[in-house]
Amino acid sequence: MRGLDAAVAVAASRDDDLASGGGTPLGRAVRRPALAFLGWIARLLLRNCRDHAAQMERAVAAAASERAQAVDYGLRIVAQEQVGLAYAGWDRLLTRVALPAWRMGRWPSRLDAGVVSALTELSRRDRLAEGFASRLSERPACDLLEEPGLIDEATSLLAARLFHGGPPEPGPDWSPVDWGQYPEEVVDRKWRQEAARLHRVLDERTDPSGPPPTPASTPTPPTLARVMDRLTATAPEGTGIGGDGLGEDLAARLTVELAREEAAAHRATAQARQARTAEGAGGDPWIDGFAPLLPLQPPRTGRELLADHVTAMVCCAAVDTAGAAPGLDWLDGPALLVAGRRRADLSHPVLTLVEDGDAAPLRSWLAEVGVRPEKPVRLV
Repeated sequence: MRGLDAAVAVAASRDDDLASGGGTPLGRAVRRPALAFLGWIARLLLRNCRDHAAQMERAVAAAASERAQAVDYGLRIVAQEQVGLAYAGWDRLLTRVALPAWRMGRWPSRLDAGVVSALTELSRRDRLAEGFASRLSERPACDLLEEPGLIDEATSLLAARLFHGGPPEPGPDWSPVDWGQYPEEVVDRKWRQEAARLHRVLDERTDPSGPPPTPASTPTPPTLARVMDRLTATAPEGTGIGGDGLGEDLAARLTVELAREEAAAHRATAQARQARTAEGAGGDPWIDGFAPLLPLQPPRTGRELLADHVTAMVCCAAVDTAGAAPGLDWLDGPALLVAGRRRADLSHPVLTLVEDGDAAPLRSWLAEVGVRPEKPVRLV
């Protein structure tokens, strides 16, 4: 069935190429009837085997259901739950780990190895996933391949094309990244890009009730204290997040700024794709023409964007002033390591600052870790 579908698609695409003037006149005169005949035969076979294919699918489903009834109910439920957990592991790896790298023009080149680590971590955290650890310790099927690393790299690039719409080949703006380099080349860079965007939006905002803008010759240092002071400005009650409504204003401006950057990136990708097509080096049109079909994540709200950017600013300050380090969690993505251990308690203080304009929990967290918010941080 798939072969016949492919034959119909090939006949149609090649016929379109010939109709647009491709090849010599004699070649077009010979090949167009041949392709038309091939497409007609393939469509005829598809129509004739449609009922048989449907009957085969129903028979396979019935046989699988009958065999499943013989399996113990408890084991069947556990197996179904483990399948769901395996899906969750893949989903976390793609949305929390791979997607931030894809957005920066980098693609993890060992996704298969990454999902093994993600499922191993999942088995450590979740009792239902205990079976993953023992199964993953067995000899993997990829060892039967001559070059498992190359297959993993090709699979990783294909996943980036399918789920993100990346180019079909590596390039200066689309390069692979190894898991060992991920914290420095993706996590740290992501934090500093978001911190730079946050300060750029702060610089652009004009506050009528505040001091006049700082001259360009003496730019305001990018400090965490500046962000906290602006989000905790005194204001009447009921004005929204971030004290005097500055939080809402920042969230809206961040949304616009990020949309502008993404639109520019999409235009650059489309232009590069057109250039490859013009040079005859285009990828698979069934992938590059439609991917990504669905976004891996729903669009983030303005409040979520602001919280993410404030978190990035805190992490930059922790790295620059408290000796912290960027890290990678296989299920949660970018992580902040303090004294070699992950700190997963940052989200609540940041949300309290963003939503309520209260910096006290965050100041306590900074004092505990040893972060100096008045010190400038390094931006990209």
